[in-house]
Amino acid sequence: MLRNVYLNLQGNTNIQINPLLLADIQQTFTIEFWVSPAAVHKPEREMTRGVSRTSNKQFVMAPMYGAYADGIKEKAGVGIAVGTNCISVYEHTANHMPATLVYSQSIEEWTHIALVYQDGTPHLYVNGKYGKTGVRTGKVVSPSGIIGGISPYGFFTGSCGEVRIWSYARTQDEIKACMNKELLGQEEHLVGYWKCGEGKGDVIYDSSPYQRHGTIQGSGWGEPSLAEKVLFTFYIPSGGVETLNRQRFYALTESGLHCHFLYLQAGTGLQNKLDTKVFVTNNDKEIIDIIGQEKYTAIIVGSDVYLLQKLKKSGYTGRLIYEIQGLGFNKEYAEYFIKHEAFPILKECCDAILYPRTPHLVAAFTKYFPHIRQFSFDNCFNSNEFHYEVHPRHARPIVGWVGRIEENKNWRDFLRIGAALIQHNPDIELWMFEDNTIGEKADRLAFFDLVQELQLKDHLHVYANQPHAQMAAHFSVIGDSGGFLCSTSKVEGFGYAVLEAMVCRCPVLSTDSDGVKSFIIHNETGKFFTLGDIEQAVMEARELMENTTLREALRNNGAAYIAENFSPRQYAASFAEMLKELGI
Repeated sequence: MLRNVYLNLQGNTNIQINPLLLADIQQTFTIEFWVSPAAVHKPEREMTRGVSRTSNKQFVMAPMYGAYADGIKEKAGVGIAVGTNCISVYEHTANHMPATLVYSQSIEEWTHIALVYQDGTPHLYVNGKYGKTGVRTGKVVSPSGIIGGISPYGFFTGSCGEVRIWSYARTQDEIKACMNKELLGQEEHLVGYWKCGEGKGDVIYDSSPYQRHGTIQGSGWGEPSLAEKVLFTFYIPSGGVETLNRQRFYALTESGLHCHFLYLQAGTGLQNKLDTKVFVTNNDKEIIDIIGQEKYTAIIVGSDVYLLQKLKKSGYTGRLIYEIQGLGFNKEYAEYFIKHEAFPILKECCDAILYPRTPHLVAAFTKYFPHIRQFSFDNCFNSNEFHYEVHPRHARPIVGWVGRIEENKNWRDFLRIGAALIQHNPDIELWMFEDNTIGEKADRLAFFDLVQELQLKDHLHVYANQPHAQMAAHFSVIGDSGGFLCSTSKVEGFGYAVLEAMVCRCPVLSTDSDGVKSFIIHNETGKFFTLGDIEQAVMEARELMENTTLREALRNNGAAYIAENFSPRQYAASFAEMLKELGI
């Protein structure tokens, strides 16, 4: 099951979708859902005509009477009953309600069911594996729009969620590939998508373009099984960690986890509002009071080993997890920090270490902390909320950059690459997005000096402290202009700016830092150049801008790759597994 919020059906639930029968979809379609039955369903023999037993059926999807709208008796609605012992498929119209597929199997936990109708013949897949092919009745069959059951035929007892209907016959490979992944809702041939993750109220919402919302009668919601409340801490709400906190807030909240955030000082990221508690203080007493009042089950301390030590000494008894997303401006410093500053504190104060799948972080923590439990999984991104937008095409090609005017973000190389590209194409504009509240005065003076030296003033536009909600528009405009995002960082822990650009179909040229190798595959989803090699960067950039076939492939592949591999649902599942292993 993908989420910890789901429909909890108690044998009396009727959820009606509008329309009650998807009559425009006939003979060939797919119905999928996750289910955990709590009652036995009495199996019956398969038949091509007639009426099976007409009561006490465990209908997850009830078969709507096919002739209800126009009186055409050749139309039949399809329903699926699931018990702890078997799965049965039914077709329903006038004087016709046979079981067309009966499959005996013990079901004791969450199970994925996929019913594929191909030219009127039902085929069953359980957890992505082929189960059985049923019989064809000759009726014109369509999916029903009733979840949970219908009187007088019977109601399902148990839990279900993630209901999907497709207007074509999905293959076994397609079923297996997507059964554990959240969909965007815009997939081709997806005609109904009820996540069942609302957790309250009497409506379940259809996330497909058809907006076939359902009204609940008699149902409850499943209780969240994740820890009640956790706190994430970091120095300042800015950059990649602030983006990560927003993204995982949505991912973990949807899974039932209450997330609060603590920053030691204010920052520009506070303009990106979250519907939760966000504390800003570096006063030790205030921090201890917050923790005592909120009673967090776990605290995830970002980077600050000294705060971790203070929390441990304060008497906090919950789980302390030390999290690293990036370390310094080179790999050598990262290892130095871990060995000389982090080591004596982590070995005494933390229950686990968390970091993304960045090779140099994996190597360093594995080397120095084999005795501490470690968790490494990809960060998440909600591409349903932040994605490509259509805007008027900009008249000139744009090369973008996101970062801070400081050493690791390597702004000098960006300006040099931009200057070299402008020599080939004087129409190019350079757009830099920065947080100007962070950084040293000397760096900023050096920045202005280099801009003047390279004669970039007429080509350069600097955007300071842009709200995150506006960045999707900026990235989309850059991509459509014929330009790209250039990432010049020396070291990246994860690289959210690169990921966000890819989601918005803005192609990326990046240094080959570990943190972006999770989502850039050279000449497939983006492009790499060697750190410091301006000549190579310019060569790759010109190919990216001039080879339109390659460019469009990178734009399409990049957006698809992020949506498929960095879903909030996957992050929530990994986070839940981490808490479970820590005894929460």
